[in-house]
Amino acid sequence: MNNSQKNDKNNVIAFNQDHEFLFRIALKRATNREYDGALKYLEKALFLDMYNADYLFNKACILVEKKRIEESIEVLNYIIWKIDPTYAECYFGLGCNYFETGDFAKALACFEKYVNMVDDGEFLEDAYEILVYMQMSFENGDISVDKKQINKIRNQKAFRKSSIRLDEDGSQLLFSGDYKEAIKKFEKSIETYPEIASARVRLSMAYYMTGDSALAKCLASSALKLQKGNYLARLCLAFYYSAEGRFDKSEKMLKWLERVRGKRYVEVKNEAQLFYDMLASKAAVGDKFKERVSGMMQKLTIK
Repeated sequence: MNNSQKNDKNNVIAFNQDHEFLFRIALKRATNREYDGALKYLEKALFLDMYNADYLFNKACILVEKKRIEESIEVLNYIIWKIDPTYAECYFGLGCNYFETGDFAKALACFEKYVNMVDDGEFLEDAYEILVYMQMSFENGDISVDKKQINKIRNQKAFRKSSIRLDEDGSQLLFSGDYKEAIKKFEKSIETYPEIASARVRLSMAYYMTGDSALAKCLASSALKLQKGNYLARLCLAFYYSAEGRFDKSEKMLKWLERVRGKRYVEVKNEAQLFYDMLASKAAVGDKFKERVSGMMQKLTIK
């Protein structure tokens, strides 16, 4: 073998293990029931893409296989609360986990939530079968459950009312500069009622002001999954992306904001101004960007 055929250790080309590649290996390991190896590769993928809902969902599923139910519950709730409240499969997974732990009231609520969210979900038939089984078991006394607890869980109006109150308390703390306490209120609001978009945007702002721009961006995006026309979420994302130098994504938000007129969004003007003032002081964006956004916000005064 001549020298040109030998491996030169000083010129080794590093193999790029991106997160998608690592995720594929994790799935292959899981398919082969090599759950420890699957978790190892999932953790590596999540290190590179920490707010990927699909990676986290698969992690929750593998944790179940390893009988780590409580950890699986934490992961599934994390997806709903911080990343994607529309990820319906999380509710099916939570229903199975709560059923396994004997928390039948929560299990019932999660299965009902899942079937109400999907028209043709992967687990839809299974969910209906479990709901029928649970109903029959309740009636026959095979499963003991507190009916008052079920009714309380089903009372979404009460949860929403409590969530709104927490959101309002958090807003006062946010705009007074007490970001850590505001975070506690907003997170409790979202845990109480995951569908509340306003708390997600305000929590996004609180995290951004404390320096966690990655989670801030994730939360603002999660609000858009609930309300595509959420002005404050798009305002935040325009700043976040621009500060990161991701001008293509920032431009998409800016163009949407430029199309907005006052009649529909005038009620957010005051809070939008507060958001703008905070973001302008924190985000590393240029004066031209600030002037452009400020001009857009003036349209909210148009009747």
